[in-house]
Amino acid sequence: MEIDFSFQARLYFGLYETEIADRVRALTRPGMRCFDIGSGVGYYSLALARRCGAEVVAVDASPSVAKGLRRNVASNDLPVTVVEGRVGEDETDGALTIDGLAEAYSPPDFIKMDIEGAETAALRGGTAVLAGQAPSLVIEVHGREIEAECRTLLESDGYTPAAVAPRSWLAEERPAEYNGWLICPSPRPAQKA
Repeated sequence: MEIDFSFQARLYFGLYETEIADRVRALTRPGMRCFDIGSGVGYYSLALARRCGAEVVAVDASPSVAKGLRRNVASNDLPVTVVEGRVGEDETDGALTIDGLAEAYSPPDFIKMDIEGAETAALRGGTAVLAGQAPSLVIEVHGREIEAECRTLLESDGYTPAAVAPRSWLAEERPAEYNGWLICPSPRPAQKA
Protein backbone atom coordinates (compact mmCIF):
# COMPACT_ATOMS: atom_id res chain seq x y z
CA MET A 1 0.00 0.00 0.00
CA GLU A 2 1.23 3.48 -0.78
CA ILE A 3 1.69 5.33 2.51
CA ASP A 4 2.14 9.09 2.93
CA PHE A 5 4.00 9.22 6.23
CA SER A 6 3.09 12.88 6.75
CA PHE A 7 -0.41 11.77 7.79
CA GLN A 8 -0.70 7.96 7.38
CA ALA A 9 2.06 6.61 9.62
CA ARG A 10 -0.59 4.94 11.82
CA LEU A 11 -1.48 2.70 8.87
CA TYR A 12 2.10 1.52 8.54
CA PHE A 13 2.57 0.86 12.25
CA GLY A 14 -0.80 -0.87 12.71
CA LEU A 15 -2.21 1.86 14.96
CA TYR A 16 -5.00 3.06 12.68
CA GLU A 17 -8.43 2.90 14.31
CA THR A 18 -7.40 0.15 16.72
CA GLU A 19 -10.61 0.84 18.66
CA ILE A 20 -12.61 -1.07 16.07
CA ALA A 21 -10.14 -3.60 14.64
CA ASP A 22 -11.34 -6.50 16.81
CA ARG A 23 -14.96 -5.59 16.14
CA VAL A 24 -14.43 -5.61 12.37
CA ARG A 25 -12.79 -9.04 12.66
CA ALA A 26 -15.66 -10.31 14.82
CA LEU A 27 -18.26 -9.20 12.26
CA THR A 28 -16.50 -10.66 9.20
CA ARG A 29 -15.53 -14.13 8.06
CA PRO A 30 -14.35 -15.87 4.88
CA GLY A 31 -16.80 -15.71 2.01
CA MET A 32 -18.51 -12.48 3.05
CA ARG A 33 -19.10 -9.81 0.41
CA CYS A 34 -18.29 -6.31 1.67
CA PHE A 35 -18.90 -2.67 0.84
CA ASP A 36 -16.27 -0.14 1.93
CA ILE A 37 -18.13 3.15 1.58
CA GLY A 38 -15.72 6.04 1.97
CA SER A 39 -12.81 3.74 1.28
CA GLY A 40 -10.06 6.33 1.18
CA VAL A 41 -6.92 4.75 -0.25
CA GLY A 42 -8.13 1.25 0.58
CA TYR A 43 -6.87 0.27 4.03
CA TYR A 44 -10.15 -1.46 4.96
CA SER A 45 -10.88 -2.55 1.38
CA LEU A 46 -7.64 -4.51 1.18
CA ALA A 47 -7.96 -5.86 4.74
CA LEU A 48 -11.54 -7.02 4.12
CA ALA A 49 -10.63 -8.64 0.79
CA ARG A 50 -7.73 -10.45 2.44
CA ARG A 51 -9.86 -11.59 5.39
CA CYS A 52 -13.01 -12.53 3.49
CA GLY A 53 -11.63 -13.55 0.09
CA ALA A 54 -14.85 -12.37 -1.57
CA GLU A 55 -15.73 -9.25 -3.53
CA VAL A 56 -15.20 -5.91 -1.82
CA VAL A 57 -16.82 -2.90 -3.48
CA ALA A 58 -14.71 0.13 -2.50
CA VAL A 59 -16.45 3.47 -3.03
CA ASP A 60 -14.91 6.92 -2.70
CA ALA A 61 -16.19 10.30 -3.88
CA SER A 62 -12.82 11.99 -4.38
CA PRO A 63 -11.25 11.47 -7.84
CA SER A 64 -7.71 11.92 -6.45
CA VAL A 65 -8.34 9.52 -3.57
CA ALA A 66 -9.94 6.99 -5.94
CA LYS A 67 -6.81 7.23 -8.11
CA GLY A 68 -4.64 6.25 -5.10
CA LEU A 69 -7.14 3.52 -4.24
CA ARG A 70 -6.84 2.08 -7.76
CA ARG A 71 -3.03 2.04 -7.47
CA ASN A 72 -3.23 0.22 -4.12
CA VAL A 73 -5.73 -2.30 -5.49
CA ALA A 74 -3.54 -2.88 -8.58
CA SER A 75 -0.58 -3.65 -6.30
CA ASN A 76 -2.47 -6.49 -4.63
CA ASP A 77 -4.06 -9.63 -6.02
CA LEU A 78 -7.34 -9.23 -4.15
CA PRO A 79 -11.00 -9.06 -5.26
CA VAL A 80 -11.61 -5.32 -4.87
CA THR A 81 -13.79 -3.34 -7.27
CA VAL A 82 -13.26 0.43 -7.19
CA VAL A 83 -16.27 2.68 -7.70
CA GLU A 84 -15.87 6.44 -7.82
CA GLY A 85 -18.88 8.35 -6.55
CA ARG A 86 -20.75 9.87 -3.66
CA VAL A 87 -23.12 7.63 -1.71
CA GLY A 88 -26.38 9.19 -0.59
CA GLU A 89 -30.11 8.79 -0.26
CA ASP A 90 -31.34 9.22 -3.80
CA GLU A 91 -29.88 8.53 -7.24
CA THR A 92 -31.82 11.42 -8.81
CA ASP A 93 -29.27 13.90 -7.43
CA GLY A 94 -26.36 11.98 -8.94
CA ALA A 95 -25.54 9.97 -5.82
CA LEU A 96 -24.97 6.27 -5.67
CA THR A 97 -27.09 4.38 -3.16
CA ILE A 98 -26.40 1.29 -1.12
CA ASP A 99 -29.44 -0.35 -2.73
CA GLY A 100 -28.18 0.59 -6.21
CA LEU A 101 -24.70 -0.75 -5.47
CA ALA A 102 -26.25 -4.01 -4.24
CA GLU A 103 -28.16 -4.32 -7.52
CA ALA A 104 -25.08 -3.51 -9.63
CA TYR A 105 -22.77 -5.87 -7.73
CA SER A 106 -23.89 -8.29 -5.02
CA PRO A 107 -25.74 -7.51 -1.81
CA PRO A 108 -23.19 -7.05 0.99
CA ASP A 109 -22.84 -9.15 4.12
CA PHE A 110 -20.79 -6.38 5.77
CA ILE A 111 -20.58 -2.60 5.28
CA LYS A 112 -17.89 -0.28 6.60
CA MET A 113 -18.88 3.36 6.18
CA ASP A 114 -16.89 6.57 6.73
CA ILE A 115 -18.39 9.38 4.66
CA GLU A 116 -17.83 12.53 6.70
CA GLY A 117 -21.36 13.39 7.80
CA ALA A 118 -23.48 11.78 5.05
CA GLU A 119 -24.06 8.57 7.02
CA THR A 120 -27.79 9.13 7.58
CA ALA A 121 -28.45 9.85 3.90
CA ALA A 122 -26.51 6.74 2.89
CA LEU A 123 -28.53 4.56 5.26
CA ARG A 124 -31.75 6.01 3.83
CA GLY A 125 -30.50 4.96 0.39
CA GLY A 126 -30.04 1.40 1.64
CA THR A 127 -33.44 0.54 3.08
CA ALA A 128 -33.92 -2.57 0.92
CA VAL A 129 -30.45 -3.91 1.78
CA LEU A 130 -30.83 -3.19 5.50
CA ALA A 131 -34.26 -4.83 5.67
CA GLY A 132 -33.45 -7.71 3.31
CA GLN A 133 -29.79 -8.70 3.44
CA ALA A 134 -29.34 -7.19 6.93
CA PRO A 135 -25.54 -6.84 6.70
CA SER A 136 -23.40 -6.14 9.74
CA LEU A 137 -22.15 -2.55 9.76
CA VAL A 138 -19.37 -0.44 11.18
CA ILE A 139 -20.22 3.23 10.70
CA GLU A 140 -17.97 6.14 11.62
CA VAL A 141 -20.30 8.90 12.77
CA HIS A 142 -19.38 12.56 12.51
CA GLY A 143 -21.42 14.29 15.20
CA ARG A 144 -23.74 13.31 18.03
CA GLU A 145 -26.85 14.34 16.09
CA ILE A 146 -25.85 12.14 13.15
CA GLU A 147 -25.13 9.29 15.56
CA ALA A 148 -28.65 9.64 17.03
CA GLU A 149 -30.23 9.74 13.56
CA CYS A 150 -28.29 6.65 12.46
CA ARG A 151 -29.32 4.81 15.64
CA THR A 152 -32.99 5.58 15.00
CA LEU A 153 -32.81 4.34 11.40
CA LEU A 154 -30.89 1.20 12.31
CA GLU A 155 -33.08 0.33 15.30
CA SER A 156 -36.16 0.57 13.06
CA ASP A 157 -34.61 -2.25 10.98
CA GLY A 158 -33.93 -4.41 14.04
CA TYR A 159 -30.28 -3.48 14.63
CA THR A 160 -28.85 -2.88 18.10
CA PRO A 161 -26.02 -0.38 17.51
CA ALA A 162 -23.23 -0.13 20.08
CA ALA A 163 -21.20 3.07 20.27
CA VAL A 164 -17.40 3.09 20.37
CA ALA A 165 -15.56 6.31 21.18
CA PRO A 166 -12.12 7.20 19.81
CA ARG A 167 -9.21 6.37 22.06
CA SER A 168 -7.58 9.14 24.03
CA TRP A 169 -4.11 7.54 24.02
CA LEU A 170 -2.34 8.33 20.72
CA ALA A 171 -5.57 9.92 19.55
CA GLU A 172 -6.03 10.49 15.84
CA GLU A 173 -6.99 13.89 14.49
CA ARG A 174 -10.64 13.93 13.56
CA PRO A 175 -12.41 16.48 11.33
CA ALA A 176 -15.54 16.82 13.48
CA GLU A 177 -15.93 17.91 17.08
CA TYR A 178 -17.26 14.41 17.82
CA ASN A 179 -16.31 11.25 16.00
CA GLY A 180 -17.12 7.72 17.02
CA TRP A 181 -18.36 4.46 15.57
CA LEU A 182 -21.56 2.50 15.61
CA ILE A 183 -20.95 -1.24 15.64
CA CYS A 184 -24.02 -3.02 14.29
CA PRO A 185 -24.10 -6.82 14.11
CA SER A 186 -26.67 -8.16 11.69
CA PRO A 187 -30.06 -8.57 13.33
CA ARG A 188 -30.66 -11.66 11.24
CA PRO A 189 -28.96 -14.21 13.58
CA ALA A 190 -31.00 -12.87 16.51
CA GLN A 191 -34.20 -13.31 14.47
CA LYS A 192 -33.35 -16.96 13.71
CA ALA A 193 -32.89 -17.90 17.37
